[in-house]
Amino acid sequence: MNLVLEEDKLNKLEGLLSKLIKEGGASYTLLTDMAGNLICKNGEGPLDATSLAVLAAADFAATKEIARLIGEEEFSLLFHRGQKENIHFTRISPEILLIVLFKPYVSLGLLRLKVESIKKEIQRLLEE
Repeated sequence: MNLVLEEDKLNKLEGLLSKLIKEGGASYTLLTDMAGNLICKNGEGPLDATSLAVLAAADFAATKEIARLIGEEEFSLLFHRGQKENIHFTRISPEILLIVLFKPYVSLGLLRLKVESIKKEIQRLLEE
C-alpha cells in the first residue's frame, strides 16, 4: 500500500481519533495499515504504539485466515477482553485498521456505535 497523507488530512484523522476518545470512552486509538505501519494515534499514557500496531495487524491477518478456514471471507472486526483494558479492531478499508483500547467498564455497544460513526468519517476523509 502506498498511502500519502498531507498534514491537514493527518490532523483531521488525529481529530477523529480524539473524538472517539471523548465521545466513545476509548482510552487510546490507533490507525495503522495492514502491514502494521502506524499512521496516527491519540491517547494518554505509556504505550508502545509502534509495537501494538504491528502486533494488532498480525492478529487481524491471522484472524482473517481463521475466517477463511471456516468458510468466511473475513471477520470485519475483532475484540479482546482483558481485566484492565479491552481492545477492539475494525477494518476501515482493505488496507487500513482502527485499533481502540477501552476500559472494561465502557459499554461495548456504545463503543461500537461510535466506532461505526468514526469509521464512516475516516473513510470519507481518505477518499478525498
